[in-house]
Amino acid sequence: MTRWFGICAGFAACAGMGLGIGRVAAAADAAAEPPGVIANFITAGTPDPRGKVPVLDGIRGAGVDNIAMASPLGILQHGQVYLLLLTSQNNTFRGNCADSYTLKQGASVLASGKIHSYACQPGTYWQWAAQTRAIPNKPGLATLTGTVTYGGKTATTTTTVLIK
Repeated sequence: MTRWFGICAGFAACAGMGLGIGRVAAAADAAAEPPGVIANFITAGTPDPRGKVPVLDGIRGAGVDNIAMASPLGILQHGQVYLLLLTSQNNTFRGNCADSYTLKQGASVLASGKIHSYACQPGTYWQWAAQTRAIPNKPGLATLTGTVTYGGKTATTTTTVLIK
């Protein structure tokens, strides 16, 4: 069973600046169509038995938007349950978004699930969490991928984890 938790902030997305490597890379980036949605990151953490985290703007009085979450873990113990956190920003897309995750070793899917479906609009930030089933006993490196599906397109973000 997948449980989800979500938080959205209706603030305008900030324009980011990046450095291109070489003129060719910068020119190719400038010519590319900006994505409608950007998947920021996915991470796994220990579920909070008190239900206090994750939370958006949990540090009252801070001068910036913030999230409080369980410490991100890169080493996952088989048999344990984790809370996955996927964040994204909506650039230009207006419509339905659906978040999901997969945990893979090579081509083998060890775990996957839907996180949440929601109506999204430009200028919003989304933070959705889902509790996994117990991690299977498949020691070794694995890839955790968060996917946001929107208007027939996808935005993904990945992280490497070690299953023990």
